[in-house]
Amino acid sequence: MTVTDELIDRLSSETGRRLTERARNGRRRALANISRCCVIVTMDGKTTREELFDHTPTIAQILDRVGPEAFIVSIGMRRRPLRERIRLALAAE
Repeated sequence: MTVTDELIDRLSSETGRRLTERARNGRRRALANISRCCVIVTMDGKTTREELFDHTPTIAQILDRVGPEAFIVSIGMRRRPLRERIRLALAAE
């Protein structure tokens, strides 16, 4: 039985795709650990305040925290400060 170049190329590309996907998933998990979800809301349309969540919140969780009268201005991910990440890493040990 001989192994053709096509088979070797196909196996190599499949292995490369799997490794890339594993690395991508690892980066996503790492970013999720060092990031928080930041929801910016306003009550009067002039002033804003930030509400930080450790995980991506549902609409109901945002509503529970800010109330039904608030308007959502934006939702985004914000990285935790380096000092906080170091403190969390030391606390985990």
